[in-house]
Amino acid sequence: MNYALAIDKPLGLSSSDVVIKCRNALSKAVGSKVKCGHMGTLDPAADGVLVLGFGKATKLFDYMQVGKKIYKAVFTFGKTTDTLDREGVVLDENGILPDVKALKSVLDDFIGEIDQVPPAYSAVNVNGVRAYKLARKGADVNLAAKKVVIYALNILNVNADAEEKVGSVELEIVCGSGTYIRSLCRDIAEKLGTIAYMSALRRTACAGYSEADAVGMDKFISDPLSYVRPDREIIEKLFDIIQVDEETAKRLRFGQSVRTQLKEGRTGVECGEELLGVALVKDGCIKLETHLWNTI
Repeated sequence: MNYALAIDKPLGLSSSDVVIKCRNALSKAVGSKVKCGHMGTLDPAADGVLVLGFGKATKLFDYMQVGKKIYKAVFTFGKTTDTLDREGVVLDENGILPDVKALKSVLDDFIGEIDQVPPAYSAVNVNGVRAYKLARKGADVNLAAKKVVIYALNILNVNADAEEKVGSVELEIVCGSGTYIRSLCRDIAEKLGTIAYMSALRRTACAGYSEADAVGMDKFISDPLSYVRPDREIIEKLFDIIQVDEETAKRLRFGQSVRTQLKEGRTGVECGEELLGVALVKDGCIKLETHLWNTI
């Protein structure tokens, strides 16, 4: 069977580490090797919601990229590192501290679609090589800006002195796929005429999954079959699911288009209790786009 799961990733582990540990645990539980992948990388210095897919559920990740992500991040001003987070080497710690009023005034400049340059220490490909590998070798890494979307920036807490100078701020960030929170930290500081680094990051929601949905990794590893969810759960968070009869299901499995009066767009498709996958409705026809009906 194909499964989905939201793990509450702990600090100190990479997303790949989590995939390996959870894949091995479920493979052992079912008695055969299970394919596993994750959606939306979280760095080792970040914790929170990491969505995993098992079996063919990994095929659904492309559909999930359109969903919003929510983070809680702490930006510390007056200091910066080469990685723009607390794990890096300090480059400068003589920056000014911005005042509260100035901080509040610049946040609106980052709402909407913005151009963002990824950090040099990131997984962006540069001529087939990850940028962070080049950066670690001391190479100059010049990455192109890309479009990202910030839906909301909400101040949760401000650490300021008696003169209203901000040492750090905790923000809730609602954004689209591909947004680098470290870059946002750098850019907000630059707008304020200073420097900063991201001193903490937690993802509280991703692709329809929230903290309430997420399972602690140790809990999952101890009893994986008690926590995995059917891949239908992912589709339910993205699309409606329609029922089709046996004849229609047969035609869809063979890759045929079937006439329909459904409105255009994507929909989940099942026949009885069998989930067939995701179909595209276009020009009065429905055709299976991603099939999920066979087992792991």
